[in-house]
Formats: sequence, C-alpha cells, structure tokens
Amino acid sequence: MVEFAGYIFDDHKASIVCQHVLDAQPILLFVHDADGDIQFMCGRGGHTADEAKLVGIVELLEHLRSIANMPVVKPGFLARRAEPGAEWDVEPIAK
Repeated sequence: MVEFAGYIFDDHKASIVCQHVLDAQPILLFVHDADGDIQFMCGRGGHTADEAKLVGIVELLEHLRSIANMPVVKPGFLARRAEPGAEWDVEPIAK
C-alpha cells in the first residue's frame, strides 16, 4: 500500500501522467477522478493521447518523489497551481 494525498492506494494502482511530467516538467495539475483514478499533469492544455502515459503509482513515486507532497484531494476534485512552490487550489472537477 502507498499513502499520499490523504489516501492509501494499492501498490498496483495505475495513474495517468503526461509525458511532460515524466520529462521533469513540474506537476501543476493533480486530478482525483470520481471513480478513483488519479492524474498528474503539467497543466498545459492540448495534450494528445500519445502524451498520456499509464504508470504504476509505485514506479511513479520512485521517479517523482514530489508526488509524496501532493495536497489532499477528494475523489471528484482536482488541485492546480500556477507554478512550483505556489499554493494548490482545490476545486470540484467541472462537469
């Protein structure tokens, strides 16, 4: 089990990560979908399907230690910030 963002996730939990984040861009958007899926994005719009990667949460924690410090985000909510080090704004996912 892996604990972060106020929740405990199964070691085999997969997450969606944009290629920019995997390439060391900062995470500026964290999404906790209503169905429990989680996403870590750079915050830029216009991503293609090829830029979305499915990555196991344990592997992601090993690659990006910064996700251990994500804010608590309930399912159905997202957190965004303007730049690294800025405060996170948590809000419901728009429908």
